[in-house]
Amino acid sequence: MLVAKKQAFPKTHDLIALSDLCEQAGILLGMAKKQLNDLSDHAVRVRYPGTEPTFDETRQALDTAKTVRKFARKFLNVK
Repeated sequence: MLVAKKQAFPKTHDLIALSDLCEQAGILLGMAKKQLNDLSDHAVRVRYPGTEPTFDETRQALDTAKTVRKFARKFLNVK
């Protein structure tokens, strides 16, 4: 979405930082920062044995990811 708006952004997986940049560019995701933070944390946790998320955490992360994807597809007019 930032690319579509011709906005510069750093290479990062920090979804809160990217969301803040989106807001500055006039792209309002409407997602709670906690949800984005949890999703960012989830992406890191699954990389390391012994820190696997619970089923409920996984379900919440998946739901958040689906919501963000749906918003992005609509914003970009992708079917």
